Amino acid sequence: MHKSIHLVYASMVLLLFSTNCTHISNESTDTVSKILPNGQHLVVEKINKESTSIGIITKHNYGTTHSFSYSITLNDEDINWSGGSGEPKHLLFCKDTVYIHYLKKKWVEDFLIDSLDVERNGHFEIKDVYQKHIDKRYFFKLFGDAYWVETTLKNYMKQKLVCNEFEVPNDNELY
Repeated sequence: MHKSIHLVYASMVLLLFSTNCTHISNESTDTVSKILPNGQHLVVEKINKESTSIGIITKHNYGTTHSFSYSITLNDEDINWSGGSGEPKHLLFCKDTVYIHYLKKKWVEDFLIDSLDVERNGHFEIKDVYQKHIDKRYFFKLFGDAYWVETTLKNYMKQKLVCNEFEVPNDNELY
C-alpha cells in the first residue's frame, strides 16, 4: 500500500516539474516626437511586450504572447492620453479642446443556445472609439482634474468640419 502511495506522489511531482514553465519577457519602447502643423508638440510612446513560456524540463515553447500600449503627450505634459491596448489614429484640435480617435480590440462573447446546453464562444472585434479631453484644472494647472470622456462618432464628425485633424504616428497593428 505504501509503495503505491509513493508511486502516486512521485508521478505527481514528475508531472508538476514537466508542466512548469519559465516565462521570458522582453519589453521595448518606441518614441516618436514631432511638431504638428498647428505648432503642437506631439510625443507618441509605444511599449511592446512579448512573453514566452518555456517548459523547465522539456524546454518546449508553449507559446508567445504579444501586447502593446500607447500613450500620447501634447505640449510637454499639458495633455496626456494613455490608451492601453488602444491604437491612436487621429487627433482633432478645436479652439477649446482636443478629441482623439483610436481603435480598440474588444472581446465579444457569442452564445449558442440549444435544448441541452449553452455554449460560450467569442471573437475579437476592432472598434472605433472617440474621446474628448476635459480640462478642469486651474491656478496654473496645479489643482483640479484633466480627463477624457467618450463621445459619439456623430459629435466627432460634426467637430471635424470646423477643427483641424492630424494623423497620429502608429504601427497600424489594428488597421
